[in-house]
Amino acid sequence: MMSNLMKSLLLATLFSTLLPLSLTAQRGLGVEELMNDGRPRYMADRLVVLQDPAIDTLVSRHILMNASKNGLDGWRIQIYRGGHRTANEDSNKICAQFMDEYPDIPAYRTFDRPNWFKVKVGDFRTREEAAKVFFEIQSKYPDAYLIRDVIAFKTQVVK
Repeated sequence: MMSNLMKSLLLATLFSTLLPLSLTAQRGLGVEELMNDGRPRYMADRLVVLQDPAIDTLVSRHILMNASKNGLDGWRIQIYRGGHRTANEDSNKICAQFMDEYPDIPAYRTFDRPNWFKVKVGDFRTREEAAKVFFEIQSKYPDAYLIRDVIAFKTQVVK
């Protein structure tokens, strides 16, 4: 009988072997299809992209990798990191205090193994966007610093 570890390794090997094959066989994620998406038929016929088929494979892989992240690459401000005995309670208190002081800025409390509790705030696309808020936050949380992180995707409402 196979152990769970062996089953997991076998499935991971099989998946990593078959995924590139399925990506090359997919249609609809090519550069030409992406560029013509939403365009009227008469305009789409004007755009012809001549390229190596491997580029479509790379575009597909890029799309799948981004979809698996559950967010976008961006910036956050880390206001707390602790690994001591009371870090769990301390991170809860700091997160709640921050949410009271800045209700418009999202706060995220995480646990990273082996024993780090962290409180990160904000969802900023660029470092410059994060820096605008950082200096105000740093006055109340002097140990705060900017970090790269996967941020929540914000949809913009067009008025």
